Amino acid sequence: MTSSVPSRVRLALAALVLGGLVGCFANTVTGSGRITKDGWLATHAKVRVINETVVSDDLMRVDVEVENGLPFDTRFNYRFEFFDAEGRLLFTPTSGFRQQQVPAGAFVTITATATDPRAADFRLTLTNAD
Repeated sequence: MTSSVPSRVRLALAALVLGGLVGCFANTVTGSGRITKDGWLATHAKVRVINETVVSDDLMRVDVEVENGLPFDTRFNYRFEFFDAEGRLLFTPTSGFRQQQVPAGAFVTITATATDPRAADFRLTLTNAD
């Protein structure tokens, strides 16, 4: 009977951890080919995690953690583009480049939400701002 107690405890802990992870985001992707980095960003800006979820019942939201692998603060420009299920680019009023500063060795999360409920995929472009 004492051997069943640890298995129940392990099962309860696993359920608790899994329950906490499931509610965070609809989809977590790493190493995606949907991200383009130019120049020195290709080796010094690491994309840690990509989180995709649906907000407002039908809009795609993307959160991307970008890490600065350099020993000094740096800036980069970024642009999100959203595509429908057939791969057609969707117009969005925020389709231009924005700028983000990242402290040395730290990471930031950049976010975009599609304005069109037909959005099914995205592309992120990171370019050097310095």
